[in-house]
Formats: sequence, C-alpha cells, structure tokens
Amino acid sequence: MNKTFLKLVLFLLIPFQLFIFTFLVPPFQKPDEQPHFEKSLLFSKGYIFCDKKINNIVKLEKKYVDLIKTPYLDLLTHGKSKLPTKVFLKDLFANNQSNTLVDFNVDQLCSFPVISYLPQAFTLIILTLVNINPIQSIYFVRLAMGVLCYFWFLYLYKKINHHYKLILLFTFTLPMTLHQVSSFSYDALHIMFGLTFFVLLINTWIPAGACPRLRSGAGMTQTTKKYFNLFSILFLFLASKKIGYETFFLFLFLIPIEVKPMIMSSLVFIPFYILSKLTGSFDLQASLTNTAINPLQQINFLISNPLNIFSILISTSINRFPFYLQSLIGIFGWLEYGLDPVSYILYGLFFIYVIVETRHALSLHKNKTILLFAILIFSYIFIILLAFVFNTSPGTQIAHGVQGRYFIPFVPFIILLITQFTQKIKFPKLKISKWILNIIYISTILYLTSATFWSVYNRYY
Repeated sequence: MNKTFLKLVLFLLIPFQLFIFTFLVPPFQKPDEQPHFEKSLLFSKGYIFCDKKINNIVKLEKKYVDLIKTPYLDLLTHGKSKLPTKVFLKDLFANNQSNTLVDFNVDQLCSFPVISYLPQAFTLIILTLVNINPIQSIYFVRLAMGVLCYFWFLYLYKKINHHYKLILLFTFTLPMTLHQVSSFSYDALHIMFGLTFFVLLINTWIPAGACPRLRSGAGMTQTTKKYFNLFSILFLFLASKKIGYETFFLFLFLIPIEVKPMIMSSLVFIPFYILSKLTGSFDLQASLTNTAINPLQQINFLISNPLNIFSILISTSINRFPFYLQSLIGIFGWLEYGLDPVSYILYGLFFIYVIVETRHALSLHKNKTILLFAILIFSYIFIILLAFVFNTSPGTQIAHGVQGRYFIPFVPFIILLITQFTQKIKFPKLKISKWILNIIYISTILYLTSATFWSVYNRYY
C-alpha cells in the first residue's frame, strides 16, 4: 500500500472533487435536489410529517418559492441549456428577503425519510439567523454536508481494520459518492451509514478460534454492545432511505450469531423501523393507484408465471448493466453528462488495485462467502423487481428507474466477495522505481481532478 498514493487520494483528490461538486454545479442540478431542498427547508421550519393523504399545504416564505420556480434553473434541469452566468450572479448576491408567506403544496414530499435531512435542516436553521440569500444557502448546505461526510469518512478510515482500508477508500472516492454526499440528497447520510455499517461489521467479525472468550460467553457484554451498535447504524441506514434496502439486514448474519443479543436488538429495532416507515404509506398508496405505472398489474404479471421474473431480471441486467456500472462511477446532473473514457478506465484500474492489495485480508469461512454472495444477488433482485413494479409501465420488459448510485452501499461488500476468490492468485509484481510511481500517482490525481472540473464546467458554463 503506497503511502504517497493514499495521501494524494485522501488529501488532494477527494477535497478537490468535493469542492467541484459543491460549488461548480448549479442549484438543483443533482438528482432530485430540488425536492430534497424543499424537504430540508420544510423540516427546518418545523413541518415534519404530512397529516393528510392529499392537498397538504404549508406556508412558506416567498423568497424560497421564487428560487424553486426560477425559470433558468428549470431549463437546466429539463434540457441542455447553459447557466446564464450574469443573471445567476446577480441573483446569487441579491438581497432577496421577501418573507411574505405563500401557500406551498408538499404532497410529493410526504414519504421522504426524516432522518436523512437532520444536518441539512440544522444548517438551514443556522443560516436563517443571518438572513442569508436563498441561493447562497444551497451552497453553504452543500459545503456543510461535504465537510461532515469527509471527516466522518476519515474517522471510519482510521478505525477500520487495516486490511480493508482500501475498500473503504475506493467506495468513498467514487465521483458519484462525492457528488451525492455534497448535496441535499438523502443519499448523503444513507451512503455514510452504509459505510459505517461496513466498518462495524468488519471490525466485529472475528475469525474462528481468534477469541475463545466470546464463544464461551465471558464476552457477552462486549458482544451485546457490538450488536447494539450494528443494529443502531442499520436502523439509521434503512430509515434514511425509501424502501428498497431491507436486504441489508441479512448482512448481520455474516458475523458469528449470539442468539440472545440478536433477539434483544431485534425487539428494539423492528418496531422502531416499522414506525419510521409509516410516512411512506401515502407514497405507497399513490403508487398502487397510479394508472400510468399500475403496480398491481405488474405484480400479477410476475406471479402469473415464475419465468416472467427471470425474463425481467435477465433482460434488465443485459440492457442496463453498462449504465449501472458507468453511473456507479459517475453520471451526473439529470443523467445527461459524465466523465471522459480515460477517467472511467482509471477508476477501473483503481478497482483492480484495491482487489490486488486486499487479497491478503483474512478469509471468510466458506459458508459465510456463500451467504455473502446470496445476499448480494438477492439484494440486486429485490431492487430490480421493486423498480419493475413501482416505476415501470406495463408492457415493458426492462425495469426502469434504477441507477448505479443505488448500489454504492453494496460496493464494499462486492469487493469483499471478490477478494475471497483472489486470495491465492499470485499477481506479478512490477518493478518500478519509487520516483516514477510517484509521478504516475500525481499525474493520475491531477488528471482526474481536471477531468471532473472540465466535465462539470463544460456542461453548465
């Protein structure tokens, strides 16, 4: 593990990428950032839950409504126009303090998970104390989220078992990860809770025979504490995102199971998790009655013939896998621009580098490896079928709505699985002098940073 390379990634590539995605991307030009901004704003105003199935109206300051309805930002979102820089700069530094309250419908925000917006809402509350411009507040919140997630990652990187540091680093360094953690999206906390869960799971897993006192029961207090930590982070992970990641619960079975703490933790976890998902009932009911999508018809299609399930999974995987892979690394905005081919190749080489360097990590038991593989496959199937039922029009054989960023929390586990099969492979060692390696590393970091800058700049300016 080259220390120069690690330092360049940790303290140069990641901060510069975060800076680009925080300040160079115009407002609302990240996936669903406008509704995420609206939800954060409502939460900061004390509007937490919807109390009706439809026609939920709240009072909101006109300055925020004006921002949400800004025409040129809407054109950026639904087209390929450029940002009118002069007009935007004028609005950015305008003293817009129109606090007249106007009606604002929030029906489309009712199902959004509350936990995901705590830091965004808190930052907005602080910003209102200084009467900051609404547009400026977007950049300040992005900055706050980026800084929070960066130092959170550094803490996890320090704590995780040293064999698995590169896995964690690769996942966080993905441009799509950095794009999302520096935004209003619930993806920010969702990804960080996912990485935290991976760290806890890795640090909790103990090879057979390594710690006899845990097997004998002498370490029950310590084991119970670890289970509590795992369940707490798992609860926050699942509660911070809409439905679709429930299979993450199965990852708990990768560690040695102590029945008593598992039962105790489950009795606390399950009721709170069910309560946290009640806010999604409005959204679920709206989906079930949506004639354009028609989930009930999709469900009937799947259960009418089991072969239909395989047909959907196979056709979706074949047609969408390249998109999933590319958008996992980075397809930005509203899926209309990405990186250059060389950048994708470099991240692919980084992926291979991680696998090669992690192959000396401790091996999972054969049964655990099979379980890990089964969980990942089941998770993929679950997400694809949910998308087919709730986001795909009848008659379409390919599930729509799934993006590569949805799989970011699974990346560490995918790498962990691959490394179980590369343990005994003897990769050739290239004899390259240290100063040449350093030049290669520096050149790579500079190229990736400049390529990301150009990609974003060329799209909007």
